[in-house]
Amino acid sequence: MPDVSLRRTRNFIDLPFKFHLAAGTVVRLLLIAYAHYHDQMYELQYTDVDYKVFTDAARHVVNGESPYRRHTYRYSPLIAIMLTPNIFLHKDFGKVLFSFFDILISIASKKLVERQLFTYGLSKVPSYCAQLWIYNPMSIAITTRGNADSVSCFFIIMSLYFLRINSVKNHLLRFSLAGFFLGLSIHLRLYPLAFSFPMFLSLGAYDTITPATSVLHGLWLLLPNRRQMYLTLSTIVTIIGLTYGMYVLYGYEFLFETYLYHLFRRDTRHNFSILFYYSYLTMDEVAIDIVKVIVQISEVIILFAISLTFGVRANSLPFALFCQAVVMVAFNSVMTSQYFIWFLSLLPLVAHCFKIHIVNAFFLALAWVTCQGAWLFYAYMLEFRGQEVFFYIWMKSVFFFASHIYVLAQLIKTYRLGYGFGLIDNATKVGMRRKAQ
Repeated sequence: MPDVSLRRTRNFIDLPFKFHLAAGTVVRLLLIAYAHYHDQMYELQYTDVDYKVFTDAARHVVNGESPYRRHTYRYSPLIAIMLTPNIFLHKDFGKVLFSFFDILISIASKKLVERQLFTYGLSKVPSYCAQLWIYNPMSIAITTRGNADSVSCFFIIMSLYFLRINSVKNHLLRFSLAGFFLGLSIHLRLYPLAFSFPMFLSLGAYDTITPATSVLHGLWLLLPNRRQMYLTLSTIVTIIGLTYGMYVLYGYEFLFETYLYHLFRRDTRHNFSILFYYSYLTMDEVAIDIVKVIVQISEVIILFAISLTFGVRANSLPFALFCQAVVMVAFNSVMTSQYFIWFLSLLPLVAHCFKIHIVNAFFLALAWVTCQGAWLFYAYMLEFRGQEVFFYIWMKSVFFFASHIYVLAQLIKTYRLGYGFGLIDNATKVGMRRKAQ
């Protein structure tokens, strides 16, 4: 019986990629339709409160007003502008749009993985990695609830696409496009700014520097090359252009609500972060927060170390971004479910490089999900049952933080660049046999 189930699962996975795209699209559309029923029948709403904020902000834009007239709208005006059809077309337009970007992430991920494995001699590459995103219940739920992070995640992957794909022969165009998409993602969400450093490093030749390298040659290799300059200038021009354009339209209010607010944000409501309870207990203090400063310094050091370890090689760049995203989420003083999309969207790009048994992979996933579920239970008891369980929520936040670090450590230990589900090893052996014959 297990063999039959395994064979059926394998047959399903091996179905044409277009089938999986269609199936993923249908699932998302059904959940968007189901949200209407759920929101009317249950106390706990399916639609994310942020989606209602987006819609209200879009209404202000349609009326020729600032989207920031909607209290708690702290995103780029581009999101509100994109969702203006919510007002004059249909209120679910935004959810469908975000789901469309969700599907685009799957397509771009498959193209990137195919290209990477093709360089190792694999002519036919399965779509396992892309299916990790297509059927990921967390990404499906978060997107269909009306979260916009799939947009910025897609732009990050597109930036990686132009950094890694050689189909565009013109270097100026190729790396300028990579910088454009990186700058666009930074404009929408600040966190991709950390990705710019390993992306910059991956275009250099720093991995060729050895103790035997002469001083002059080493200094020459440290100088930015043309590819790095194209990427840097394009990113900076995009950020400045978008920021200036939005500032002209909405003034200082745009700068504060979109960027400055997040730098000093103190969320004293319960959230996944290990720092939430500390923030709650010290919310009336105005002195410099030494604890948060130490945490942020530690985070920056870890991000820097990850960049130097995995960012200097172009092939391991996706893993560098994945590790950085996990660290930024784990150490953030504010963490909600939508933040998990930051690294889950990058997981399909590196999943084929983990030399890990399926049982161990399942255990890591279970440990992470269980810690999250335990936190959600106590959060529900506080939010909807009014029980004083702040301490228990904080304890679950500690376990959840530990699960992030533990899972990341295990993935780093099992990371094998060029492993490719073991398919590359097999392809190499077959190639050697053919040569011997």
